[in-house]
Amino acid sequence: MQHAPSTGIRQHLQRIGLLTALLLGGCASVPQPAAVTTPRISAQNLLQRSLGEPGLQRFLAAQTGTKHPANQPWTASDLSLAALYFHPKLKLDQAALHLAEADLRIARQYPNPSLDLGLKYGAADVMAAPSPWTVGAAIGLLILSHSQRAAQTTQAEAGVRAAQLLLQDAHWQVQAGVQQAFVALWAARHQARLQQQVLDSQLDLQGRTAVRAQAGLDAPLAAALAQEAAQRAALQLAADRGAVQDAQAALAAAIGLPASALNGVALDFAELDAPTPQPDAARLARLRNKALAQRLDVRAAWQRVHAAQAALQLAQAQRDGGPPRLAPGGERDQGVDRLTLTARVPLPLFNQHQGQIDAARARLEQSQTALQQVQLRALAAIDQAEAALRAAQQQHAESLQLRDADLALLHADLAAQHRGLLGPVTVLRARLRALVTAQAALKARVAQWRALDALQTALQQPLQRTEADGTSAPSPTAPSSQSPRNRPPVAPHLSTVIWRATAPDHSPPPWSQHADE
Repeated sequence: MQHAPSTGIRQHLQRIGLLTALLLGGCASVPQPAAVTTPRISAQNLLQRSLGEPGLQRFLAAQTGTKHPANQPWTASDLSLAALYFHPKLKLDQAALHLAEADLRIARQYPNPSLDLGLKYGAADVMAAPSPWTVGAAIGLLILSHSQRAAQTTQAEAGVRAAQLLLQDAHWQVQAGVQQAFVALWAARHQARLQQQVLDSQLDLQGRTAVRAQAGLDAPLAAALAQEAAQRAALQLAADRGAVQDAQAALAAAIGLPASALNGVALDFAELDAPTPQPDAARLARLRNKALAQRLDVRAAWQRVHAAQAALQLAQAQRDGGPPRLAPGGERDQGVDRLTLTARVPLPLFNQHQGQIDAARARLEQSQTALQQVQLRALAAIDQAEAALRAAQQQHAESLQLRDADLALLHADLAAQHRGLLGPVTVLRARLRALVTAQAALKARVAQWRALDALQTALQQPLQRTEADGTSAPSPTAPSSQSPRNRPPVAPHLSTVIWRATAPDHSPPPWSQHADE
């Protein structure tokens, strides 16, 4: 005999269905999938990047208050801001920050309840009971203690702060890369200009030495050596011009642009042509102590220690097996409505979370050691940068003395040539000596800028100009730029030998008289 469900059972089932619909309503909305790019589209976007992008102009306007004019040269600071817009490292760190923020939202969320449904059929009670069906429902609630939620939240908050600090540290690293590449391009261009002057002087010297060798005034070996020196200068100039292209490509890569994006872009090197800042020793000592405690990577490592401490607290809070689960509900059994309450409590019989606690304690020790390692790395970077800066300053001062001495000799030789005391070959050799010392002074100056940038990055503090050495970019002046009345007197080391512009003597030179013997 079949019994139809009673009105009470029908109402009970309707209430269960309504509750189920309400609980599952939050799962009904499916988020739109994120746009997925392809390697081809990503490559096209990368190759189309330029300093004239509207998005970059809006970013620069937000950072500086104004857009970058199209006809204005780009400084190192401008290119550093462009790198903050383009460089993929910052986008990766921003994604890491978003992930840490998502973990924080997860830690702050309350666990969702679960819905347990039950349905039983009693065959023995078909005749006796109003209904053989037993229908029940319960809502499961996961009970988290306050200490567990606090530990999870503290761990996630420390992760967010660490990600924020690492993002700021990435700003420093990217800007330092742009500055170093900017200095390298400036140095490569200066070196190419100096080498062009070397080649011009070597070619002039080669021609004059060849004429003198044909006239018997110089040995053939001197002409061959002059020709070899001119060839070496030409090869070096080709290499220096290639270095300019490499430095420009490196600068574009440091910004996050293709190399072609810098073609035709005017760059402003006025800051590098100015005297190099000379940081104060007392201020450097204060900045060193401050950096070891407040550098961004040091603070990020300290936040990781906080996160590891919170993870250890969470592991210790779960030594009893984890949070219990309560499930209040109701059922209709044989026509009788009943309220139910079930509890699920973990039983820590076989382990008390010892493995998880030991792992959390080991991660805490690891994070503390990592903090010391970061501080040691920061200290090493500061010490190396300071040592490199001192060495570069000393080298620059010595190279300037040599450059000035060679320039003085060059000007004296020019004055002697104007008075007819010296010939052009001696002047050309003096010019070459001045160019060699000018190249040495340029290398020392570049080393100064690089060491200064490395020190600023290691300290994560800008070093303002306190004292300047009063020097400018090394570049020997052209001898023709001085008028005869302003030429310096004859150098005291020169003898009063009159250079005669007469027909050469075709008698064999002294070193060729015994050539056949």
